[in-house]
Amino acid sequence: MKQKIAFLDRDGALIFEPQDSFQIDSLEKLRILDGVIEALQDLIKKGYKLVMVSNQNGVGTPSFLKENFEIPQNKMLEIFRRNGIEFYKIFICPHFPEDNCECRKPKIGMLKDFLKTENIDFEKSFMYGDRETDRQFAKNIKVRFVKATTNEGIKNSKF
Repeated sequence: MKQKIAFLDRDGALIFEPQDSFQIDSLEKLRILDGVIEALQDLIKKGYKLVMVSNQNGVGTPSFLKENFEIPQNKMLEIFRRNGIEFYKIFICPHFPEDNCECRKPKIGMLKDFLKTENIDFEKSFMYGDRETDRQFAKNIKVRFVKATTNEGIKNSKF
């Protein structure tokens, strides 16, 4: 049976993204956006598997220590788990845009094996994100794009 996948951007779409640093590098900066928990619960009830796909500039470098990413990331996942939300897969690109890697959205390098080995219903799956790179990523993996407004939360999105 084919799987419906909700590909989800993280920063600005699920959690608040600071517009000065664009990084959630401490627990103090972590904030789940309005309506996200309820929307993700609803997607799960509708049979979607949740897959997070996020670019995180420089994770593991002196400018963005790995633990400064992992602490809020793990807290976010804990909050979701307490609300019955589990991510099927999480894909994080740690590179800077200028690295020109193959895994950074809108490229699909980090999902190539996943896209080949999972039995995905591409017609019913979608990408939810707030950036042009998310829209291009959706096009590249051949799923519908659902536009988020940065830091607005999920309000009446048409999944």
